[in-house]
Amino acid sequence: MNAFMRITFILHVKLIKNRKKACHPYEPFKCPGDGNCISIQYLCDGAPDCSDGYDEDMRLCTAAKRPPVEETASFLQSLLASHGPNYLEKLFGSKARDALSPLGGVEKVAIALSESQTIEDFGAALHLMRSDLEHLRSVFMAVENGDLGMLKSLGIKDSELGDVKFFLEKLVNTGFLD
Repeated sequence: MNAFMRITFILHVKLIKNRKKACHPYEPFKCPGDGNCISIQYLCDGAPDCSDGYDEDMRLCTAAKRPPVEETASFLQSLLASHGPNYLEKLFGSKARDALSPLGGVEKVAIALSESQTIEDFGAALHLMRSDLEHLRSVFMAVENGDLGMLKSLGIKDSELGDVKFFLEKLVNTGFLD
């Protein structure tokens, strides 16, 4: 093996080891492309620290401001379990029937809510019909304006209003309607 091949091999082995190594607690975010570990404070700070710029990816930065996907999926699943497979049709429209199956399921909707910068992006990600998107926008506007009467008119019970409002406010407060 000549010197060039040996150096190439050593660099390749180091790269593979770097991708597999665990990150230090002070630098817990592992860049998916190069395996480098960076501090959380450098995520979404406007300056790429991962070689491929992943730490500045718009979806990642949006998701960092939103409730975790697991929390969102759990909340949606609990609403479905408590109220039946078509309950979320009240919020997301007719494609939300059968436990969100036509939209790809709870997990896909939770990911789209987390990663979509705006309600328009969310609609595009899930291929919502314009009428369903406008309905969803009116639900979010009602929450933003404190109009609980609109949520009640959709059939959301008083006992559910607090949780639904709290969940939707988290999205509104992170720019979902912008």
